[in-house]
Amino acid sequence: MSAIDISIMPISTTIVLLITVAVSLINMTINRLLINRMVGWEEYKTMRTEIAEHNAQKMQALRANDKKMIEKLKKKDAQIARMQMKMSKPQLLLFPIGFVYLLIWYLFLIPVYGANPVAIVPGIGGIPVFYWYLLCSFSFGTLISKFMGITPIE
Repeated sequence: MSAIDISIMPISTTIVLLITVAVSLINMTINRLLINRMVGWEEYKTMRTEIAEHNAQKMQALRANDKKMIEKLKKKDAQIARMQMKMSKPQLLLFPIGFVYLLIWYLFLIPVYGANPVAIVPGIGGIPVFYWYLLCSFSFGTLISKFMGITPIE
């Protein structure tokens, strides 16, 4: 396995990457604070686990065509829906904040870099700033979300 020569990477690739990491960290930190304030971290984790278990049991009952178990689990559907609603409130508040970040960076990065490639992917070639930002944002957003213990509601 050969080492990658970082000196040949364009500085713009690194700048956009660092911006997306910073934005992801800020978003997840705000999300974590909102969860703590609106739901409570321990309650959030408990509800997330309970919802995942309920969904797994429901899927298993459906696959086995176990009508008795399906009926038993349906009785808990309203409670699960309330938990999901409570858990989604912090994300709903975070959504407009994330949109503002996207607009700010889009309005900053596009004028600075234009349509010029900011990253080069072997086999694909140059990637414009908008697509590189989205790719980095999805990748690092997911990693940071998992690192901070905040995963999407299933």
